[in-house]
Amino acid sequence: MKRMLYVILAVAFGTNVASPLFPLYQRQFGLSTADVTVIFAVYALGVLATLLVSGSIAERIGPKPVALAALLVAMASALTFREAGSATALFVGRLLGGLAVGAFMATSNTLLVQLSSPERLGRAMRLSSTLNLFGFGLGPGVGGALLAYLPWRPTRSPYEILLLALAAGLVVLLTLKVPQSGGQAAGPFRIRLGVPAEGRLPFWTLAAPSMFAAFALGGIAFSLLPSEARLAFRGLPPGTGGILIFLMTLSGAIAQQAARPATLRGRLTLGMVSMGLGSWAVVSAEALSSPVLVVLAVLAQGAGVGLVFQASLTLAGQIALAGVKVRVMTTYFLCAYAGMIVPVLGAGVLSVTIGLLPSIEATVGVLTLVVLGVVLSARRASAVPVE
Repeated sequence: MKRMLYVILAVAFGTNVASPLFPLYQRQFGLSTADVTVIFAVYALGVLATLLVSGSIAERIGPKPVALAALLVAMASALTFREAGSATALFVGRLLGGLAVGAFMATSNTLLVQLSSPERLGRAMRLSSTLNLFGFGLGPGVGGALLAYLPWRPTRSPYEILLLALAAGLVVLLTLKVPQSGGQAAGPFRIRLGVPAEGRLPFWTLAAPSMFAAFALGGIAFSLLPSEARLAFRGLPPGTGGILIFLMTLSGAIAQQAARPATLRGRLTLGMVSMGLGSWAVVSAEALSSPVLVVLAVLAQGAGVGLVFQASLTLAGQIALAGVKVRVMTTYFLCAYAGMIVPVLGAGVLSVTIGLLPSIEATVGVLTLVVLGVVLSARRASAVPVE
């Protein structure tokens, strides 16, 4: 189990390494805001594309070969970014990264479920959510720190570190012995998603909408923090935005270690409230340019996202024990990454008529309704203890 958790951390580390470097890419390649938006959006589209098919493939051949292929594609993405000499290379690298993450996310957590005994599953899922969240921020934190304090190779050295981490993960995964699980799906190939009947109510009222909101609000924060860092922390070197993103995810990872609340319902409720309040603080900080508000917003939203990710992933893992592990985890991450696309598209359409910041505020307002819906559903649900 521990070795699989390292592989999860290595892939999560690579998801956002490029984020703090995009202002540099904009100047180097003359990218417009629309170009950057497309490059970021293609990542989420790649994630969704492989999420849709990787689960079905894993049911035929087992999750390990799919995860191995995903690691190789992730390495190809890192190499493409390291050697990037044009906007097209950035587009290709980001697409490859999305394809890799989509194939890896559901299958890696399926492997973790297979490698964990029922009594240790809760701990395994909590550690997975912690390392995923920590890795999501570690990438931009490393990239931002290298850009700020070792600026002579900022567009190459982060990817060299990532390639070493992924190569180690590939070796670990190759040597990992997992139960044989291929050949479960017979007949013509088709996309297989779904949740067992007994788990549908908690999945669709708690796990799925909470992660949709968490990824959506987290994505909005990730997009705002680099500009907020420049406005609120004048005089600090470039890359500070990446360090703020790392601080947000570190806050989430620390919050996940808290012993209280002791139930999934309590942790999910507290996380959604903290995430919602923190999101509004992040949006407000964009207008106020307040360093104190930026830091408080980052800590509050990060802690909330951490608790939500932990509780919802643990709940999905418990539902996955019903015998359709790949389908449940694929459906879970499909809902999560849909949160990175749908709200962004909505905000983009609105920005044409009402402006960028008002469109972001409107999007956060709609997502706040999702947050409230999950909180009300959690209050009505029976408490499930965190193992």
